[in-house]
Amino acid sequence: MALAIEIGCRITSGEWPAGTVLPTEGEIQSRYGVSRTVVREAIRHLAAKGLVAVGPKVGTRVRLSTEWNMLDTDVLRWHLTSGARRSFVEALYEMRLINEPEAARLAAARISPAMLEALQQALRGMANNPRGSPELVAADLDFHRIILEATGNPILRSLGTVIERSLSISFSLSWRQNPQEETVIQHGRVYDAIERGDGDAAALFMRRLIESACEDVLASLYPGEPEGARPPTPLGPAETGGGASRRPKHHETTDSLS
Repeated sequence: MALAIEIGCRITSGEWPAGTVLPTEGEIQSRYGVSRTVVREAIRHLAAKGLVAVGPKVGTRVRLSTEWNMLDTDVLRWHLTSGARRSFVEALYEMRLINEPEAARLAAARISPAMLEALQQALRGMANNPRGSPELVAADLDFHRIILEATGNPILRSLGTVIERSLSISFSLSWRQNPQEETVIQHGRVYDAIERGDGDAAALFMRRLIESACEDVLASLYPGEPEGARPPTPLGPAETGGGASRRPKHHETTDSLS
């Protein structure tokens, strides 16, 4: 719904901060040329996501961001398309960093042969489709979704569904930055670790992959800024993984995919 999107973007961007009283129904009707029914439906839509509260005699007020449903797909998308998106992008990748390395660790122990084959197919899709294409981004999404599903944890599986729309935006950005061959190699390291059941390596390489993707997205959002000029992300430095050298040597090319 266009009106809900318009108002939602104004709220998530900070243009209408917490405590702001929205224009009256009549004012919104006049400003946007819509009916009262459309206005009320848009407000109900936003209230259901926790962005606004409606009360008698006080009108419609913007709620504190701590009360928003941040995992709602619309709220995620509105944040990522707003002007004030840096902190939200960093928070999104921080959330991924908390969840996905451990999901990769679990997947290394639990993945089924069928899911492993699907994971390899997704990796092939990243290698064989043009850089930045919808097909490549879809393959990237599939790769991460399959790992979450392979954990067998229904909550982690749902996490992939909830953030799919926002990840598609961030993946599109990161694929425009990182050379395709290097990105495929990064995903290939995760795949190889899962294939051989090495949970520690799978977690390590997934962490490195997400940290690299976060840097790529910020570089895309803020082109021309020297690396040192960008505020540091909330992600810690990539693990050097002192124990990684003791693990079996992993494949660093995609030759096995051909």
